[in-house]
Amino acid sequence: MMTKLDIQEKDGFLIMEEFPANCIFNKVKTGCGATTIALTNSENYIIAVPTTELIENKCYPTKDADGNVKFWKKHERKAGLSPVVYNLFGLYGNFTLELKKQLKDYLSSVGVKKIICTYDKIDKLMEFINPVDFKLMVDEYHNFLKQYSFRDKAINGVLAHFKEFKSYCFLSATPIPKALKPSIFNGIPEYIANWSESDEITVYPYHTDKPYMVAVKFIKTYQIKGYLNVNGIESREAYFFINSVTEIKAILKQTQLTEDDYRIICADNDKNRMTLKGYTISSSTDTPKKFNFITSKSFEGVDFHSESGICFVVSNVQNRHTLVSIDMDIPQIAGRIRTKTNPFRNKIVHIFNTKPTDHYTTYEEMEHIVQDEIKAAQERADLLNSSNLSESAIKQQVSEIHKIGNESYLSYQYGKFVVNDMIGKLQLYSFLITNVVYNSDKSLRDTYGQNRMIVTKGKWHIAPEKFVKDLIKEPTFRDLHKRYCEIMKNPMTLNLETIEIEHKYPILGRARRKLGIQELKRLRTIKSIKLALGEI
Repeated sequence: MMTKLDIQEKDGFLIMEEFPANCIFNKVKTGCGATTIALTNSENYIIAVPTTELIENKCYPTKDADGNVKFWKKHERKAGLSPVVYNLFGLYGNFTLELKKQLKDYLSSVGVKKIICTYDKIDKLMEFINPVDFKLMVDEYHNFLKQYSFRDKAINGVLAHFKEFKSYCFLSATPIPKALKPSIFNGIPEYIANWSESDEITVYPYHTDKPYMVAVKFIKTYQIKGYLNVNGIESREAYFFINSVTEIKAILKQTQLTEDDYRIICADNDKNRMTLKGYTISSSTDTPKKFNFITSKSFEGVDFHSESGICFVVSNVQNRHTLVSIDMDIPQIAGRIRTKTNPFRNKIVHIFNTKPTDHYTTYEEMEHIVQDEIKAAQERADLLNSSNLSESAIKQQVSEIHKIGNESYLSYQYGKFVVNDMIGKLQLYSFLITNVVYNSDKSLRDTYGQNRMIVTKGKWHIAPEKFVKDLIKEPTFRDLHKRYCEIMKNPMTLNLETIEIEHKYPILGRARRKLGIQELKRLRTIKSIKLALGEI
């Protein structure tokens, strides 16, 4: 059961001194300053978060307390004590001897302690702290479900220790839905923030066979016109949320964006560096660009500042990683741009395709399948625990479980075999997104309609598809003429875009060669160009 919690708020931000203890807290709104409460109050706090990007975003903010702006280069950002935020220790990455020493020195110093760390560091922290001296806040905890398939050790580390702290709070604006909630959260009280006003979000779903080509069209519209005209208001920046560096690279190749125009925010690892060879990996703390490409490492908790940026989500059913959930991912993304004066702050364009399944199992049937598997696993656990197995037999059984990996329903903890229903809930979650939500244009729109009030408690508006079509309609001759002259001011920039424009309007190429770019720039219509060329 969820209990409404009367909160202290001002201008859309929480101004409470503390969270309720030992609970799940649905803050409802993203970017409402909940993490700031734990970072600034008078209690010792461990704040566990899903990504290093989120930690760097807090330890290296682009604006300091006095409003001064600074964008941090890669070599300036590192784990340890924040150079900006007073007394905040960021713990992430390799737990080196030097970092351990810094942590020990920090813990032995006087004053209130604030440590923000990734989920995987909770288990490692236990040898350095007495947990009853700290409160624990687990931020964006819905990731325990979403990311369990590849972060099971880190998540299990949090779940193994959270009850040892002075108090704990699992925090999210998009909590795990009741039907998908793992049993470890059973019995934990749930509170929901009772805001006096709710946000209004407008979603523009756009169904297409080729979502990435539509993203390219949007970029070209920005390039040709210099902006995107939305209801008479100009957007001059775009934020593309795409959880695939391969797809981001494909878009960059199609649009031939230069480093001056783009920023890619993704994990800076060997695999991504290889995929993006020839392109630069950035961070949320780097200087914003006209076109910003963001993977899931920054879907949540990370603040972006832009006066006119619009958020675009691109989903491709051929790439499972790009499929965002309507109840957990979309509300998070919609809250990422924090500039209150941005007229597009609460608008999001969702470009997607669908792939109807040939052999369709209903969600209800899948629920029964998962329930039967969990029941069978419980029978096995009960049998193993009551069989007085020898130490050798237990080791053999545990070894068999480890061979299955993070898909096993069974695990061995504290001297007994237990059932982990997180696996089953994750199966249901994946099935729901892949086989139900993205089954058709109608099913996705229906999901928006069903979730908009239940999940966010806000006012959601679902725009008609025609609106998006009008935004990227074919540019006029005048638009292309202006863009062509702009590019050709420097012949060294001759690229695919100029070839495409000349293919559509060959007269522009003829006029440039015969009249020169300055004269062509003066002539605004096809008729005036033909007159100058003597073709009329």
